[in-house]
Amino acid sequence: MKKFRWVSCVLLLLTGCSNDSQVSTYHVEDDQQEIELIQTALKDNQNINDADVVFFDHQLVVAIQVKPLSKFKKVKITKSFEKEVKSLFPDHKVFVSSDLKISWELEKIIKEKPTMEDLKKDLDDIQALSKEVT
Repeated sequence: MKKFRWVSCVLLLLTGCSNDSQVSTYHVEDDQQEIELIQTALKDNQNINDADVVFFDHQLVVAIQVKPLSKFKKVKITKSFEKEVKSLFPDHKVFVSSDLKISWELEKIIKEKPTMEDLKKDLDDIQALSKEVT
């Protein structure tokens, strides 16, 4: 019984301390090169835990979730990552946010895979949502 507790504690510790960040992407044109580029940028950043990315008509919307110990520097991390993404995608209009509401909306878009018209409307709503003060 003691062995079982010890093994379960070790397994729990190992799964809780994994460094893998989760990146969900949706690209209308399904350009794998752009998807891989943003995924490597997100995985190389040590402060980002999860991210949701939507590419649409030369627009790039990224919602990041910062790791718990980095929450005190969330604004600084968001701005530096936005600058990095703008240098990677100079021909795209880039929007990066660490707001949880925007992350939820992007997750919904990625799951539903809407039509072009609905996606444009949803992204406009997200832009408006980002300007709200809560």
